[in-house]
Parts: sequence; structure tokens; C-alpha cells
Amino acid sequence: MTVTENSTVEVRRSFSLRFVAAGMGLLCTFAMTIVAYRALDLRQAAVFFAILAALSIGPMVGRLGLGPNVIRLLPTAKTSAEARRIASVHLRATLVLSVISAPFIGLIATWAMRGERQYWPVLILTVVVVIVESMRLTLSDIFAAHGRVGMAVLTTHHVRSTIVLPAVALLLFAFDKSSLTEVLAVYTAVAVMQLAAALIVGRAQVSLISEGQLRTLRDPIRNGAKLFVLDLSAFVCLPATIWLANFVFTPHDAATYAAAATLALQVTILESLASLAVTPVVAREWVAGNRERVVSVLAAVATLGTLVTLLIIAVLAVLGETMVSWAYGPSMSAAGPLLLVLAAGGIAKTALGGNITMLVISDNIDRAAWAAFAVLVCAVPAGILAAVEGGPMALAIVSACAVTLTAVVQWLSARRVLEGTPRPSFAVRSSLSTFR
Repeated sequence: MTVTENSTVEVRRSFSLRFVAAGMGLLCTFAMTIVAYRALDLRQAAVFFAILAALSIGPMVGRLGLGPNVIRLLPTAKTSAEARRIASVHLRATLVLSVISAPFIGLIATWAMRGERQYWPVLILTVVVVIVESMRLTLSDIFAAHGRVGMAVLTTHHVRSTIVLPAVALLLFAFDKSSLTEVLAVYTAVAVMQLAAALIVGRAQVSLISEGQLRTLRDPIRNGAKLFVLDLSAFVCLPATIWLANFVFTPHDAATYAAAATLALQVTILESLASLAVTPVVAREWVAGNRERVVSVLAAVATLGTLVTLLIIAVLAVLGETMVSWAYGPSMSAAGPLLLVLAAGGIAKTALGGNITMLVISDNIDRAAWAAFAVLVCAVPAGILAAVEGGPMALAIVSACAVTLTAVVQWLSARRVLEGTPRPSFAVRSSLSTFR
């Protein structure tokens, strides 16, 4: 089997497994938001949504771009010992950074509960689960870089969500009235067990106990910091607006917006899954000099992902408000229009998101980081102004525009430094054949 055929098989297998895991995870996440909204009071439900957002930004800060960096570096390792050293250093760096950053993330996520009796238990559990999630994600990237597709998928948050739902459902069945503290305790327990199992299975590729002093963490942290700006930009454009809603809106409006934003994050799931599946492969292809193959694979992903995203948005345009009202109750019907606007922002992200991957694997990280920073400078004040002066719909519109702007700016940046850049086309059949 040729290198190209091997890569195609790996991409197909990785995407298939991730798609199945994500499908289950998304259904469980959706069900979990319904359970939380119906079982907890409005304030606790809004904080729960904020904590779900923290599980997005927390690992971003705690990993500081170390995940993409380890995927970029592992294909360059000449021996298994060198690969193990690279992976171990990145995992240790993740631990150090997440321990430092997680308390600040937890404070922001749980701020709306300050003064309540269960505030401190909720804060502590949030900090712990953010640290654990950060390390698990880095392990997942290490497995993916080594081509261990099965373990890479088993260490995703989709699998964690699938396990958490029945555990929380059992908790709610056993007790008439459960609190946010108990729900988070279940989340934390599942996350810890998932991480422990991954460390045991992956001990041949990575270890928390490795040779070298703390100064060995400097290079990966420095390089990862540039990649972190990309993650931060993606977070600020949508997930962070959930936190902003908690600070500015009433509990009902905050919960309504948070539900819409949480669901909107799932609309571009195909693009996210495809990116996770192909990035380790195209990084190896780039190192091997197969540049045209890299562009064709990413273009195929963009074509298929955009098609699916457009279909999902069409369904939301027709049935979105009805679906939200059925799931959460009539009082949440306002989340339907918000969901449609926020989801529409994902069209450009799906169509042009492959350009960020191109910039990273081609060692144009600085250009990608500056482009993301430029969007941040515009998005932050615009989002705050929209929330304070315009309300939930204004914030949703600004968020969708920011997501779109990010994708367009990164595409323009890639065009300036690379000969070929991936973009969607009408050749759906040709795109499908890329992965056969």
C-alpha cells in the first residue's frame, strides 16, 4: 500500500470513528442541556452552560496551542525515543499551564453564583475538570499524531459526554432534587477516569515523568503561545459570548442565549471532526513534500463540510424554533432565531477553515496568529457593545459576523504566502472520491 493510500485509509477511519463518536456525543450533550435546564433553577442552569463554555476555553488556555504544536512536531521525530520525549514535554507543559490558568477560568465561569452556599464546591470542581480536560485533549492529539486513531477518538470529549449523560440521569433519578455541585461531581469523576485510562494505555508514547528540567518546557510553550491566539480568537467569537451573556443579561435571557450558542457550536461539527481527522495526516504529507495532495484533501473537506452545514442551517430555518420549544419548553422559543443567526456564522468557518491548517503546517504560524489577533481587536469591543446596548439578538449577530470575519481573514492571509489554498467547490463527487 502506498503512502497516499495509507493516508487515505487513516483519514477515512479517523473521520468515520470520530463521526460516530461525535454523533453520540452531540445527542448526549443536547440531552444534557435539556436535563440541566429542567432539573436546575435558572441561575444554576445558566452557570452550567457557562461551565460548558469553560470546558472549551479552559483547555485552550491550559494547552496554549500545545496540541497543534505536538501534531506538527511528532512527524519530524527520527526515533521513537525522540517522539516520546516530544510528547512527554508537551504533556508536562499542559499540566503546568492548566494548573496556573484553570482557577481564573473557573472564577469567570462560576462568577454568577458568588455568594451562594455551593459556590466553592462548584468552583473547585470546575477547576479540576478544566485541568483534566486540558491534559486529555493533549493526549488525544498525541495519539492522533502517532496514527492511533482508536485511542485518539476514545479520548475525545464526545466519548466523555456519552458516558456522563447516563451517570447524571441516574443521579437525578436517585434524588428528587439535585444541585449543580452533584452534576459537576459526576462530570469530574468521569473525566478523571477517562484521563487515567488514557495515560495507562499510552504509556509507551508519553509519560508525565520524564527526563529534563522545567526549562525544557520553554520551547513548546513559546511556539504553542502563537497557536493559542488562534484558539482564543475562535473562543471569543462564540463560546465566550455565553460568559458575556451571564454577566449582562437576566437569568432567563442568559439561559436562552447560552442554549442557542451551545447548540450553534455543534453546527460546524463536521468541519471540526474533519480537521481533527486530517491534520495529523496532512502534516506528515507536508513534511514529505506532497503539497498538492494536502490542498486537495483540505479542499475536499471544505466542500463536503460546507454542503452539510448549509443543509443543517436550512433545517434550522424551517424547524429551529419548533425544535427548541419542544426540547426546552415554550419559554425558550426565543432561542430559535438566535440559534439560526449564530449557526449561519459557521458557513464561512466550514468553507475556509482549512486555510488555518495550511498556515500552521507550512510554518506560517506568525501570520495566522496576527490575523487572529486583528479579529480579536474588533470582536471584543463590538461584542460588549452589542450585549449592553442591543441585547441577545445583537450579540448573536456580532458573534456570527466575527466568526465569518475570522475565516475570511485567514483565507486572505494564506493566499498571500502559499501557492495553493483550499476552498470549497461544486465537485461533490470528486471530493467524496478523495476519501475512498
